[in-house]
Amino acid sequence: MELKIIKLICFRALYIFEGWRGRKGSRQRATEVRIDGNESRGRTLKLMISTDFAPNEELDDALLSLKLLWQPWRWKTGKELNELKKVLFPNLNVSLFLTGRSALFHLLKTMRLPKNSEILIQAFTCEAVVLPILANSLKAVYVDIEKKTFSMNPIELERRIGPSSRVVILQHTFGLTPAQRAEIHSVVKKHNLVLIEDIAHGYNKDKIADRKSQIGNSYLLMSFGRSKAISSVFGGAVVSQKPLTINLNMPSKLFIFRALLYKPLTYFIKKTYYIYLGKIIHKILLKLNFLIPEITTKEKGGNFDHWLDKAYPNAFAILLLNQLDKLSRAQKQRARTVSLYNHYFSGNSYEGALLRYPLLIANRNQIIAKLAKKNIFLGNWYEQVVAPIALNLDRVGYKKGNCPVAEELSKKIINLPTNISLKEAEKVVKTLNDVL
Repeated sequence: MELKIIKLICFRALYIFEGWRGRKGSRQRATEVRIDGNESRGRTLKLMISTDFAPNEELDDALLSLKLLWQPWRWKTGKELNELKKVLFPNLNVSLFLTGRSALFHLLKTMRLPKNSEILIQAFTCEAVVLPILANSLKAVYVDIEKKTFSMNPIELERRIGPSSRVVILQHTFGLTPAQRAEIHSVVKKHNLVLIEDIAHGYNKDKIADRKSQIGNSYLLMSFGRSKAISSVFGGAVVSQKPLTINLNMPSKLFIFRALLYKPLTYFIKKTYYIYLGKIIHKILLKLNFLIPEITTKEKGGNFDHWLDKAYPNAFAILLLNQLDKLSRAQKQRARTVSLYNHYFSGNSYEGALLRYPLLIANRNQIIAKLAKKNIFLGNWYEQVVAPIALNLDRVGYKKGNCPVAEELSKKIINLPTNISLKEAEKVVKTLNDVL
């Protein structure tokens, strides 16, 4: 009975709110023009703009999620799981998992590597890459990065390769194709290593499409977490030439129920943040620990959490298929926003639909705090060489000074949102320039 009441309240609240917005639309649009223009008379609406918080969620995502709350028979199994695999990579094998780190954990496990085998990864990354390595009794070897695309430096990679090296994980940071991807492929081939291309942040599909002709023993690693380019709140995948046989238990119905509430709740929070209702609701949900955390306490402590090591439920596949249906539009918008940022920040020439726009500034933490007061929440991937900042680097085997370029960049990096309107992007730029 309680679950039914919650569903009804959420469903009705969204429809009432959207109806109110429709009636007030013209007046609100006029107010927004005054905010972003040179004149600032009248009431100021502090609309929420965020890099991290539910960047993909739209009304159709929220309503679909609410609809699924009433269809528990579709939560765990259904035809959408196979449909999703065909949509993602129709000519390859796609294995789905509850998280990207679970996907990496099981991919490494299937390789049956000797204990303490070396997995070469870049510094300037997150614990989601490192913890599955350590959980398999393998060793993470950190490689420094180049500054152009925040990805692995092939010269440094060659230097780190030793007799126990087995796998290279090549990260497409922020969705940027690594500047020296071809050179890294050559190094991998030369030393007969396995390549895992980490495209969790996004990727250039045209450049990925010819991967089979470039290197044989390789895999793609994907993530569908709430802050990624396409999101089902949780999710990950391994894309391979041969199928992986892995049997996992489904998450509980309570877990799926809480995850399904994420999209409508976060959509409502963002849309009502400027009148403080969203801010209040968000604080209450965090205090009650109602929203399932993206990173668990155990993971922040440097340990792989098997609580999230589960199969991918059908309900999440339904949510992801909806996002894939509008991916082209979202990618075009991200690309337009990237071009706008390039115009304002001389010296940058990034291309494509980046998940986040990287910018290097001094006094990073102060700048982020100042913009947060104006309801503009910037990202900080990655504020230390293995994020999050709360993670003890000794726990993940990183020694200070090992990757100086990554360490330098992690002190200055901020991320601007890309899945926003050009008007919102101009507001981000103007506000950022005002506080610099």
